Amino acid sequence: MKKILQINIILMMLFMFISPVSALNDGAYLVSRSTSYTNPLTGKTEDGGENIALGESMVSNIVESQLLVEQINGKYYITVGLGLASNVSNVRFKVMTSSGSMSSVSATKTGSSSANGDTVNQYRLQVSSLELYISPIMYVNPMGRDVQFFIKPNISSAITGTGIYNSQMIPQNTETSTSQNTQTNTSKSTTNQTTQEETTEETQTPENTEIQQAIVGTITKESLMENATGLSNHIINSKGKVDKKLKLTVKNLKQTTKESTTKKDNTLLIVGICIVFILGGIFYVKKIKK
Repeated sequence: MKKILQINIILMMLFMFISPVSALNDGAYLVSRSTSYTNPLTGKTEDGGENIALGESMVSNIVESQLLVEQINGKYYITVGLGLASNVSNVRFKVMTSSGSMSSVSATKTGSSSANGDTVNQYRLQVSSLELYISPIMYVNPMGRDVQFFIKPNISSAITGTGIYNSQMIPQNTETSTSQNTQTNTSKSTTNQTTQEETTEETQTPENTEIQQAIVGTITKESLMENATGLSNHIINSKGKVDKKLKLTVKNLKQTTKESTTKKDNTLLIVGICIVFILGGIFYVKKIKK
């Protein structure tokens, strides 16, 4: 009885530690893969190729070492990375069950990376189970024909993450995006600050102009004459000398001009009287002689 109980306990513990391959929580995982140029169930090539060793080498190099597996509400998605993109075209996919039946499945290109000096294109396809073989078919330009091979996901190696792939569930480079947003906001703040400083400078410019204009407005005749040499701010009198009693003002200038005009008028009057007397005298002398 004790032995049976011990065996049951051991079996329960083993059951707890051994999980089925499909027992994944919803999320994105990276898994390793195995590849085969021949059909794993028949051992023969599907594309008619005969150089199996060359095919195995090519397939191993063209398929990325990890696949992206996504589980969402009981649905499964596998993303495969296929390299040498510059040498292949017309890529499509089939899936094969453990019974050997094949069916075509649509795939979506979700991104690309680089390896071995060429582009690696990433294809995402929905599968009904994780226990399937994925069978890509592509036209290889140097060979001039289609090549078909097989990929088996190793679900037991699943680790959380997305690697080089663009997950449709988990945004890639979240920290980078946050950093870029922070830098963008900082740049915008700096730009706004610079704009405000420029606006402040432009606003202050008229004030400076007004101050300069006010300073110009305080210039006077005395300040202009202050450092002048050979000049005087007094009026020159009729004798040709500077009259320090009369400053150079509009009023004094008018008064001097008026006095000068009056003197000229008086002089003309005296000259006129003298001429009349002289002419009268000459006329009187001539009359007496006759």
